[in-house]
Parts: sequence; C-alpha cells; structure tokens
Amino acid sequence: MKIKSILIILGLALILFAGCDRRTGDLVGVLDLPTDYVLDLYGANEGIHPDQSVLDDPANAFADANLNMENVWDLNDACPSPKAKFYLWASILANIPIGEYQYFTAKSLHELYTAGGSANAKEQAKKAYRATLDHFFDSVTWWKADWMQDETYYAVLLRNLVAKSLYDPSEMNLLPLYADPVQALADLSEWGYVYDLETGTVSRRD
Repeated sequence: MKIKSILIILGLALILFAGCDRRTGDLVGVLDLPTDYVLDLYGANEGIHPDQSVLDDPANAFADANLNMENVWDLNDACPSPKAKFYLWASILANIPIGEYQYFTAKSLHELYTAGGSANAKEQAKKAYRATLDHFFDSVTWWKADWMQDETYYAVLLRNLVAKSLYDPSEMNLLPLYADPVQALADLSEWGYVYDLETGTVSRRD
C-alpha cells in the first residue's frame, strides 16, 4: 500500500487549475499545469520572439486561453511552478509581443533551471534574455514602491535587469547561467552590447 501511494505521488506532474474561456477571458473549468522540472521544447525557439510554436505545443495548457494585460499577473501568481509560468508568459508573448513578456518568459526559464537544473531551460533562458535586448531594447517593466502609502509604480529598464540576470543573479535568488560571470560579459559583447559593472547599465556596442 505504501509503495502504491509513493508511486502515485511520484507520478503526479500536473495539478488542476482554473482556465480561461478563449472568447471572453472568463475563468472556467480546469487546466492541467505542470509542477515538474523537465522542459521538452516543442520548437527550438519556443518562447523566443517572434517564434509562435508555444501556441502549438500540446504541453501548453495556456495555448487557447484568452490572456491579457489584466489577467496575466493574477495567473502568474497562481501558477504552481516555473514551468507553468514559462508557458503562461511565452503564450501571451506570442499574442502580445512586448518586452515585458519576453523578459518574464526568460525569467521563468531561469527559475525553472534554478529549481530543477533543466539544461534546456538554462540555454533557452539565455536566448530569451538576448531576445529582450535584440527586440525590446528600450522596454521597461514597472516596480511598485512598497514604502509609499499610495500605489506608486516606477519604470525599470529591462535591458539592465537582463544584464544583471546574466552576470550575477544571486540577489534574485537564481542560479548563475554561466560558470564564470566573465562569460556572460563575453556573450553580451558578442551579441552587440556592453554592460557597465559600475553603473549597472547596458548600452549598444559601437
């Protein structure tokens, strides 16, 4: 009996999650969202703008969901795993290609690598971070000023967050994507960018 119970527990890779009606965006029924750390990519550039293969991935429970700027954050908070977050952000990126969604696709891949050591997630995270620089260089995300009484948000350049994530993600509680941070600087240089370590800013290489 104990062995059977253990096998059942080990076999659980999905959890039930409220889904969205693709026409209205209303949450209906359930979605099976992954909680495991194995990432089998449907396409070599899945989650990398302008690739759309994530919408055809049979493992992607969000492929037919009506994702939008209002519901994506709540869905992100409710996701049970970095892998589920990857499918969420990659799906909305495919439908609404903006820098913020490319960055959070990259971050979810980075989190997946940190949580379970997926080699696919590690390499795909690098590609997704690069896509943020290549296609959305001037894009921002918004951070909440928690010390303010009123809800106040301020813009943060994604390119600087990308470089920090590649060079030293320790403050983000993420594992490094490179054995040596100098390798991150070398990749950035090869991609056409320079990361100023003193100012924490990224510029295009002349």
